[in-house]
Amino acid sequence: MCKYKTQVYLVGVGPGDESLITQAGLDCIRAADVIVYDHLIPEKVLEHRKPQAKLIYVGKTPKRHTLIQAEINKLLVRQARKGHTVARLKGGDPFIFGRGGEEALALQKAGVLFDVVPGVSSGLAAAIYAGIPVTQRGIASQLTFVTGHEDPAKRTSDVDWASLAKFKGTLVVFMGMGRIDKISRALIGGGMKKSTPVCVIQWGTLPKQKTLTATLDKIANKTKEKQLVSPAVIIIGEVVKLRNKLNWYEKKPLFGKKILVTRPLSFAAELSGILRKFGAQTIECPLIELRKNHKIAPKVLINKLNACDWTVFTSVSAVNMCFEVLNSAGKDARIFGNKKIAVIGEGTRNQLYRYGIRSDLMPKKFFMEDLARAFKNMDLKGKRVFIPHSRQGRKVLCEELRKQGARVDEIFIYSVKAARAGGAKHLAETIKKEDFDVITFTSSSCVRQFMHDMKTKKELLKKQTFAAIGPITASCLKSYGFRAEISARTFTIEGLAEEIIKYYMNKR
Repeated sequence: MCKYKTQVYLVGVGPGDESLITQAGLDCIRAADVIVYDHLIPEKVLEHRKPQAKLIYVGKTPKRHTLIQAEINKLLVRQARKGHTVARLKGGDPFIFGRGGEEALALQKAGVLFDVVPGVSSGLAAAIYAGIPVTQRGIASQLTFVTGHEDPAKRTSDVDWASLAKFKGTLVVFMGMGRIDKISRALIGGGMKKSTPVCVIQWGTLPKQKTLTATLDKIANKTKEKQLVSPAVIIIGEVVKLRNKLNWYEKKPLFGKKILVTRPLSFAAELSGILRKFGAQTIECPLIELRKNHKIAPKVLINKLNACDWTVFTSVSAVNMCFEVLNSAGKDARIFGNKKIAVIGEGTRNQLYRYGIRSDLMPKKFFMEDLARAFKNMDLKGKRVFIPHSRQGRKVLCEELRKQGARVDEIFIYSVKAARAGGAKHLAETIKKEDFDVITFTSSSCVRQFMHDMKTKKELLKKQTFAAIGPITASCLKSYGFRAEISARTFTIEGLAEEIIKYYMNKR
């Protein structure tokens, strides 16, 4: 190992929204052999680690410390001396009330090489997501970060609240919820006006963000009344008044809505990502998974593709599985040569295009019946049509094309199975615990597995709002006695998200 190689990365992960981590931070996570992480690190961030990376939790909450700071320092040194590349993940920025300085000093004393990766501080990000610019010309030209939770072993406070009371800029108080009453009284006692506006922001940057504004003399009672607790930051100063005009995040159409995404894990991120951009809190609970048929020899698939006049792809998964088999045999898009290709749905068409192939036929409506009708304009008599699809797929397309004289050859390239992770108990517990505003379904297979898992817990679904990607999925839901309040008009993930947004915009 190069003696100048970094052994420990002290990484600021940001304030909570996983999309706010820096590229440098992600690179450190991907490179790490050991990841030492805190209480507020988003799970999505940890998913970027190597499969073999070891996770060590050292989180602290006000009432529970997994390890004291001295033990965390020793842990970092010990892991580095074993030859591991260590990523120490800290919420916000490691050098802003994150005790990253203490860890860096311990590493330096032990002769361990380290890098520090800055993170977006929660003190800035929470204010911004609440619509508060912490500095503003003509209002606040100074900014002070201060902790409301000092070392309890200290006999006297290092924070001079009386001097801060005379401060003309913005105060941002970290970890002050447990002492907000004492802090506000100390500032008023030091001469700060009782009418000074204050904003408390709990879970800043996240869809579950809660904000409360009040004057300095009333903020403590208001936070108790509204039951706001840590993690939260406190913004004190005249800039808080700008929130009335600049509150951009909480005005997003899906802000505060909790949505269950039931798509397979490999696709769930797409829908979740769109919904989160519009302010929703999403929880992914994949009900099904798609498993490639490993019994298919590449030679068999290649022979079928060579022999056909048309290839029909009915899903993104069929495209991906097909090319996965072809790639294993050293083949690529050139195998399609001058073959004709038909697809169902924009998603399937777009995925095919990513492999370098343009489709020749796509019906305006994304149903198998519509594709069969589109083929009626062509002479299919004696033509070979090859369909690689799911074993659970609808048979209507094969039947209709055979009626039109086509010689249909199909292969079950993948199967839809119940997800190995989670299960019925986990699903029921999640629905009971989270109180979802919407449960989404992107296929009939998801509906069937959902109803199978919930067959003894259907009382939890009586007042539930369901969203379906299209009429067939909605019809499947109806067969179980439930109605899709939201149904996409364009049968794509974007179309489903758009209808969910419209639903709540209309309710407003």
